[in-house]
Order: sequence, then C-alpha cells, then structure tokens
Amino acid sequence: MNSKDEIAKRIEDKIEKPMIILALLVIPVLLVELGILTANPFYMSLAAKIDDLIWCIFLFEYLLLVSLHSNKIQYTKKNWLNVLILIISPPILSPPSFASARSLRFLKFLRELRFLRILIPLIRGARPIYDICTKNSFHHITFITVLLIVSSGLIFGWIEHYNIFDGVWWAITTVTTVGYGDIYPTTNFGRFVAVILMFIGIAFVSILIANIASYFVNKEKCENTPNQNTISENELILNKLDDLALKIDELDEKISSMKRT
Repeated sequence: MNSKDEIAKRIEDKIEKPMIILALLVIPVLLVELGILTANPFYMSLAAKIDDLIWCIFLFEYLLLVSLHSNKIQYTKKNWLNVLILIISPPILSPPSFASARSLRFLKFLRELRFLRILIPLIRGARPIYDICTKNSFHHITFITVLLIVSSGLIFGWIEHYNIFDGVWWAITTVTTVGYGDIYPTTNFGRFVAVILMFIGIAFVSILIANIASYFVNKEKCENTPNQNTISENELILNKLDDLALKIDELDEKISSMKRT
C-alpha cells in the first residue's frame, strides 16, 4: 500500500459515518420530495435540492477516493453499489418540453430509485459483521451449530413424542439458555440430548465472544501500529543522519589536522 492508498484509507475512515448519515437522510428527503409525506411546494422543492446535493456529495466522495487509490478498478469493483446508484439516480431536470406523461413517470421512477441509497449504510455496517463471521472459520462453525440444533430438536421430538416444530422450539430455547419450561425432557435419553445441546450452546457463545473481542483488538492494533512505509521512512532518515554524523566527524578531524600544521 503506497502513501496515496494510505491517505485514501484514512479519508474513507474519517468520512464513513457522515456518509452513512447522508445515506439515511435520503429517506425523509425522498418521502417529502415524492409527496408521500404531505408538504407544501416550498418544502418539496427544498427536499429536491437537498437530494441533489446529497448526490453531488456522493459523487465527490467517489471521485476523490478513486483518484487516490492506485488500483482504481479494484476500488470501483469494491464499491460497485455506490457507482450504480450514482449512475441510475442523477439530478434530473425536467423542462416543459420534456413534460409528457410518459417522461414524468420515467423521471419519478428514477427519483424513487434513490431509495437504494439506504443499502449503503446497511452494507457498510455489515462489513464488521462479515469480518467477525468469517474470522477463524466462524461461518462454518455457525452452520454446524445450526445443523446440530435442528438435529437435536428432531431427535428430542422423536424421543419425547413431540412434533417437529415443538422439538426445534425446545432446542432453540435450550441452546440459548432461555428455558421457558413449556417443553422439557422426561426420559433419560432426552435429558442426555439436552445436556449435549447445552454444551453446544456454551461453546458457540464462547467462540462468538472470542471472535468479537479478537476483531476489536486487531482493529485497535492496526490503528495504533505504524505501517511498514512509515517504518521504512524512519529507518532511511536515521541512516541519513548517521551518514551526516560520520561526515561531520571526518570534517572535524581534517580541520583539527589543518590547525596543527
């Protein structure tokens, strides 16, 4: 990662929360602009101007970050949703000559597509969840745990003479340590299945907590640890200073010898 990529990453981290707030602001703005919420013409016109301003801010964000990233194609692929929304929902001007019923319906359809911007905070907010779920193959562990819970519920229902839905309901309440007590095992084998299910739930929750803690610890380390480029630059500066110190010592010796002669 070069210096421009680092600057882009820092800028992206700084503006992430404001951009999420702007994406959420689109919802009330469009509700007023499209007349879903009743408002006078002044507020509807103001909402349209705010909507256009938000679009311009998203465009500026994309152009700024894509200009800083060294791999522009990879950045564009990573943020394909932002690019798609910019393309399909630009500020629309509708002059009188372009005011037929069909064109107005088309313009209204393009305006309504701006609701897609609410996907931006959802996707950005889901990134940490995705990182937590994929760390240490946690998504595979989750799949196996769900499979064991359903299997335990089916076995319990068969042993205790409950239907499938009651068995799965009992398994979920048991593994989450809720335990309503509406369904409980009466046979020894049913109690054995319940004990196994309790250990599965404890193990799953422990792994989940460990993954969440590991994610935040690693994130804090990355933020506090200087990057490789900074370390290399510091080493280069120190080497230059050492060279300058040696040259100063050599000059000092030459001056001293000249004084003696």
